[in-house]
Amino acid sequence: MKWVSGTVISYNRETGEGVIAMDGGGEQVRVDLVSSAGVRLNEGLRVSFARIHRPQGIFAASITLISGC
Repeated sequence: MKWVSGTVISYNRETGEGVIAMDGGGEQVRVDLVSSAGVRLNEGLRVSFARIHRPQGIFAASITLISGC
């Protein structure tokens, strides 16, 4: 599994859904409560994660916090 890093650019604490911008550009990665294993995020947090492909698009999985505001 290849690990990448990025910054949470949007996150809805009520639904657990959000978007992570990958470092260095490229496509944005979606996150939800299933793919994050329940990890609650905030905008501006730096995270590392694996990418998984689901029918709804590319999602972050196995999210680990790096740092944040």
